[in-house]
Amino acid sequence: MERKLELETVIGFSGKPRGALVCTRFNEMNYLVHSIGSTLVLKNMDDPSDQTFLQGHSDRIACMALHPVDSRILASGQVTHMGFLAPILVWDLEARAIVCTLQLHKVSVAALAFSPSGEFLASIGGEDDNNLVVWHVDVENARGIAICGAPAAHDIALAVVWAKASDDTLITAGRENLRVWNFDVGERKVRPIDCQLGQTRRCFTCLVVSDDDKHVYAATETGDVLEVSISERLLRRIGPKQRIARQITAAALDFNGNLVLGSGDALTVITPDEFKVVATIGADQISGQVTSITAAPSGELLIGTTVSNVYAVQYARHPSGKGAVLDTVTLKSTCHNDKINDVAFPRGYSELFATCSAADIRIWHLASASELLRIQVPNLECNVIAFNPKGSAIISGWSDGKVRAFGPQSGKLLYVINDAHKLVGVGNPSGGTVPANGVTALCVTNAGSRLITGGADGQVRVWKLDTGAQVMIASMKEHKGPVNDLRMGSTDVECLSASADGSVIKWSLESFTRIAAVFGATFFTAVCYHPDESQFISCGTDHKITFWDSTDMAAVRILEGSQTAALNGLDISADGSFYVSASADRSVKLWHYDEGVCWYTGEGHSSAVTKVKISPDEQRLVSIGNDASICIWKLPERATLFE
Repeated sequence: MERKLELETVIGFSGKPRGALVCTRFNEMNYLVHSIGSTLVLKNMDDPSDQTFLQGHSDRIACMALHPVDSRILASGQVTHMGFLAPILVWDLEARAIVCTLQLHKVSVAALAFSPSGEFLASIGGEDDNNLVVWHVDVENARGIAICGAPAAHDIALAVVWAKASDDTLITAGRENLRVWNFDVGERKVRPIDCQLGQTRRCFTCLVVSDDDKHVYAATETGDVLEVSISERLLRRIGPKQRIARQITAAALDFNGNLVLGSGDALTVITPDEFKVVATIGADQISGQVTSITAAPSGELLIGTTVSNVYAVQYARHPSGKGAVLDTVTLKSTCHNDKINDVAFPRGYSELFATCSAADIRIWHLASASELLRIQVPNLECNVIAFNPKGSAIISGWSDGKVRAFGPQSGKLLYVINDAHKLVGVGNPSGGTVPANGVTALCVTNAGSRLITGGADGQVRVWKLDTGAQVMIASMKEHKGPVNDLRMGSTDVECLSASADGSVIKWSLESFTRIAAVFGATFFTAVCYHPDESQFISCGTDHKITFWDSTDMAAVRILEGSQTAALNGLDISADGSFYVSASADRSVKLWHYDEGVCWYTGEGHSSAVTKVKISPDEQRLVSIGNDASICIWKLPERATLFE
């Protein structure tokens, strides 16, 4: 019987969906709710190690809304494939369970909002649906019923909000439309009235209702805010005079009733009575486009951005004695904001590990899950990384065909190998496109004197690493597809390469020729030596893990690694007693090597797992995925691992 791997920590935050960061409080504890792909993360703000992962969505979460009365209840909507219904899930955060599922919208859900009493939920479909639906949510009986609906507007609708004191008024906005709706629960109808804006034409992105319920503030793509009377449906003012650069992507009222606006790379505070800018935090303090603004119980604002950063904004007393202004900005958490391609540990050192993604390499502290160093190369993608044996360099392969080495403490560029591999690969044998270009695999000899690289061009090259010079010794051309993985033998005289052309080749690093090869009806994605090198294992898109004899290259055993998806990564323990696999079915599995049985399964990723590594002390597993998340798993004690 398979057991569950203990998920210790997850590093990740999907910052691109608007409003994807929510603070709540129940049972006298403060929680932060955010999404990672299709997974909701419920994090205790007082104890970061207390995290719960709520899985129920089948695709990326697009919007969230918190119940205004019962802070345990939260609704989340997702996107899905064309032609399918996108569900809305209502969650009980205390029970960590789904209350009910609501389905009417096609393809995607654009926005959600609870009524002031929490009895009703308004939802807007994406541009392929564009309908407004009002639901009755019965939490006690765990059911939700659609009461009424109507086309939200003639053009795309992007936002919805209820009046703060009444369940019979709600407002929607979008591209050149701003409407106030009267909701009649008795007749089960919603009736729209367009707001009179005169000659003003805007694309509205966010809506905020004033505390007195008299006005709605509609933020726009052009960086201004319209104040509209809710009762009269008339435009009152446009401001501020000091136009905000780039479109406004998030808006909220702070503790003082001021309007806080998040734009391309800045945070702006406006006084509603005068429509004047009283505070601004610029791009020098905030990285990325602001997409979420939420008030924390501690009295600070939490800001989420598109580059997956979360900031805490502290308030200070205004010099005039009236109200407060933004004071300090602190980076609370950070992570990759694009799919993660590789993960590596220094040899024999478990406190640190490195990951690479589009345009950056990051070094993390394993125990605290905090970022220690970030290395960025703009407009390029890092495909693969490895530490040299001494741990004095991070060697990386990039999409421009270059190999770059960096200092692991300073991040300083140590050297560059230009034109290590061709920019455009030969493609897959099936005629498909190359998923990664340039340098796609690399490994360093145990002596640290040579570097072996593989590319999308199918070539395997050997480089001599001298102080001040890196010279190519040999170029071995056998593969007809991209090289996906390279593994070095313990004696530095041979290595293995796995390719998308359906072959694994054993190379001699003395004569630089092929020793032997195996072929399969699969795109090989990973290969791994057993520590005694009598066997090696491989995996690929055929869902199989294959054991090969290193001498005659015969298949010894074939296991079903996954029933539904391709396998992307392998790693083996130092004594060869167990190995781990990463799969596109979102799982990480730990296998007994001799028995060929999966003993543990870890489910924490919301999309395909790309790589997995065992820490050198064999206390942790680190897995990475296409959802830009890093999962740290706790391994059971060796004495009880297979009991």
